[in-house]
Amino acid sequence: MKCTSVMVILNYNDMKVTEKLTRTVKDYDCPDRVIIVDNASTDGSYEYLRRAFNKTEVDVIEAPFNGGYASGNNFGIRYAIEHYSPEYVFVANPDIAVSGDTLNKMVEAMNSHGEYGVLAPIVNQGYNVWRLPGFIGMIESLFLIWFNLDKRRIRNKLISSQKKIEDIGVVEGSFFMIRLSDYIAIDGLDERTFLYAEEIILSHRLKEKGKKVGVLTGLRYDHLHSASIKKEYKASKRRAFHNFYDSFRIYNKYYLKTNKLQDGIFYICYCLAYAERFIYDLIKGGKQATEN
Repeated sequence: MKCTSVMVILNYNDMKVTEKLTRTVKDYDCPDRVIIVDNASTDGSYEYLRRAFNKTEVDVIEAPFNGGYASGNNFGIRYAIEHYSPEYVFVANPDIAVSGDTLNKMVEAMNSHGEYGVLAPIVNQGYNVWRLPGFIGMIESLFLIWFNLDKRRIRNKLISSQKKIEDIGVVEGSFFMIRLSDYIAIDGLDERTFLYAEEIILSHRLKEKGKKVGVLTGLRYDHLHSASIKKEYKASKRRAFHNFYDSFRIYNKYYLKTNKLQDGIFYICYCLAYAERFIYDLIKGGKQATEN
């Protein structure tokens, strides 16, 4: 069966959230098929979702182990290649909401602009776009305030743009669309990462192949901000930050080709950024205690 587009939704211990998104998008004209990848959940998600979508236009498959974001999405996209040969793949976190009209317009844009390997709308909450970082950009990415201010500036510029599509360095992994031929050309997502930096590496690989990453400035989607990650790390900025560092080291080593001096500088900056997150958690914890 050949499809124009499929949506891959990666689930980890978020069965109700995944079910809600799936029930919404499966009845849209686009995508033609929804593929739920259960990433070795521990809460019975796979069995629940299999029952929920039995005999529907939804495939529920189970990854053999939880290898993280890149591994789980690669598993789903490879399944899509084998069974449906789509032209395009929507990659979606369970905790997003997007209209059918937005999905249709994303496909139309991809059809009309072959220079783009990845396209995404602008998120309504927070920031989902930033520059493709070099070494200094990677240091900037470690610090919450610095990085978010830069992303805010970029987002504001995109919102005021008169162009339908603007070139951008990186779009967040919560929701985007990729051309399957480009996904194959770059050998998919880098499975050496577990969490974080996947979209940076994806953009870097596309750039090496001469393909662009674009933002559709007139389109929007909603993101509830990593419900499954918050469950796993209890909403602590520090706990997730360990994976952040490990993934960023992979990008530094294999894509930026950093030397030992740069690696040392990066580690020092990581320690400072960890302290920033420690303070953030203290303030957030104190605020929550006061509110309760």
